[in-house]
Amino acid sequence: MNVSPPLAKIRRPAPLVAAPYLLASAAFLTAFLPHRDQLPDPMATHFSGAGHADGYTTLGSFPYAALALLLVPAATFAGLAYGMRRGRTRALVALGYGLAGLLGYLLRALVLDNARAGRSGDAARFPLWQLGAALAIGAAAAGLGWLLAGRDAPAAREPAASGPAAPRLVLRHGEAATWTRSAGSRPLRLTGLALALTGVALGLLVDRGTGVGLFIGGLVTGAFSGARVTVDRHGLSAHLPWLPRPRLRVPLARVESATSRHIDALADLGGWGYRVVPGRSGLVLRSGEAIVARLTTGSEFVVTVDDAATAAALLDALATRARARVGAGDGAGDGA
Repeated sequence: MNVSPPLAKIRRPAPLVAAPYLLASAAFLTAFLPHRDQLPDPMATHFSGAGHADGYTTLGSFPYAALALLLVPAATFAGLAYGMRRGRTRALVALGYGLAGLLGYLLRALVLDNARAGRSGDAARFPLWQLGAALAIGAAAAGLGWLLAGRDAPAAREPAASGPAAPRLVLRHGEAATWTRSAGSRPLRLTGLALALTGVALGLLVDRGTGVGLFIGGLVTGAFSGARVTVDRHGLSAHLPWLPRPRLRVPLARVESATSRHIDALADLGGWGYRVVPGRSGLVLRSGEAIVARLTTGSEFVVTVDDAATAAALLDALATRARARVGAGDGAGDGA
C-alpha cells in the first residue's frame, strides 16, 4: 500500500515558511492587548548586558514596530521560498521557523516584563536567562521547520556521456559575434525591499539610526540584484546594468570549454550573488539555466541567465577559435 507522507498536500513552501510568523504575531497580540493598560509609556525596549533598561519606545508605536518585525520577514521568506525550486527549501524553512520562534518569544517576553514593571518603565528588566530561553525556542522551532519541510529532492545529476548541453557553433576567421542579456534576482530584490521597508518602519517608530542603516542596506541589496551578461571576443563578462564598473570578466584564454545546465543557487553554490565554493564560482542571481565555463584550472565559472545555451555555445566557439589561432602561431588571439 502506498502511503503519502504526512502533510504532503499542504507542504507548499511559501505558506509553510510564513505560518510561524502568523502564529508569533498572534502570540504577541494575545500578550499585548490584555496588558495594554498595565504597560508604561514609553516602554522599555532595549536592555544592557546586565538586563537594565537603556532604550524606550512609545506605547502607541510599539505594536506596529513589533508586527513589522514579524510580518516583513514572513513576506521575505515566503517570497524566497516561492522563487526556489520545489523540494530544495528545507534549510530555508528551518531558518524561517527559527527566526520566527526567536522573535516571537522575545516580543512576548518584552510585553510581559514591562507589564510586571507597571507604570515605572525604569523598573523593567530583561534577565539574561530570557535570551537563553529565546535561543532555545528558536532552535526548537527550527527543528520543527526542518521536519515539516521534508527531505530535499536530490540534485539532478548530469549523465556522464550526455555531451555538451549547448548547441555547437563554428566561427570562421574574421567572423564577429556578440551575445548580451540582462539577468535579475527575485530573491535579492525581495530581500532588499524587506530591508528597506523594515528600515522605514523602525526609523519612524523606534530608532532613526537603526532604520536608516537598514534602509540603506535594502537599497544596496536591491541595486546589486541585477546584471548585464555579455559574451564576445573578450570572453564572458558581467556588470551592473546601470554601471559599467566594476566588471566581472573571464577572458577566452582561461576558458577550456563552455556548456549550459540547470544550477540550484542554494544546493550548488550556497546562496545568491557572487559565490565561491570548492571547484566552482560565479554570479548566481537565481536558480535555473546557467552558462557553465570549464576553466583551464579545472574549476567551473557559472552565470545564471536566460538563453544560457546560446551564450555557452558562442563562448565555446570563441574559445575554440582562440586556441586554434594560438596553436597556429598567431599570438594576436581574438582580441584585435
